[in-house]
Amino acid sequence: MRRHSGAGHDPLASSLTDLMTSLMVIFVLLLLVFMQRTAGANAAVTDALLRRLQMGSEHIGLRPEHVRQDPRDRDAILVVIPDGLMNFEIGKYTLKPAGIAFLDQHIPRLADILCAPEFQASVQSIVVEGHSDDQVFRGLSPAASQEMNLKLSQDRSMEVVKRSLLALATHEASRNCVFERLSASGRGDQEPEKTQAESRRVVLKIRVKAREAREVEQQASAVSPVQVQ
Repeated sequence: MRRHSGAGHDPLASSLTDLMTSLMVIFVLLLLVFMQRTAGANAAVTDALLRRLQMGSEHIGLRPEHVRQDPRDRDAILVVIPDGLMNFEIGKYTLKPAGIAFLDQHIPRLADILCAPEFQASVQSIVVEGHSDDQVFRGLSPAASQEMNLKLSQDRSMEVVKRSLLALATHEASRNCVFERLSASGRGDQEPEKTQAESRRVVLKIRVKAREAREVEQQASAVSPVQVQ
């Protein structure tokens, strides 16, 4: 029986290699199209939601400057509660009465905008970010104080989350919509403000992922290279 030498050419293997190369090229092109369309679609929805929130800012107890694009995330909007309503006492995470009153009155109105038909499917997440000042706790090292501040900021964000859900207790549809997207995040003393008091705060971060972008992502993920055994 004649044996094929190792240097022999296998037409089938060559064809499969060419096929895989072609599929990889197609996959990369689809991925590039997806990335471009995703960025454009996300930006368009973010801008539209930002305008809507700024136009209705008075209705939700804010001024237009309290609602702005996140400078570090093109697809996110920051909602900054004004006048120290979400500021906390040193070492504490208890909401002030004025802060409770603000959430009770205005969180349902904010939820009405975020859960409106034109935006609901595109609001990916609503993150309540808690922050602390960078003061060192008495008797603790700077590193241990940083750890304590991280926990404190997480507790502050959770207090706002719990009160916000309580404010939506009689708004079942809005509560379900918000609950699916809501989370708490403690940021510690990583992002201080001008003063220590201003640093002890909570900020709402709304992240957008457009419906169109999701459809493109699904299409791109459906195309995968063929594996040859």
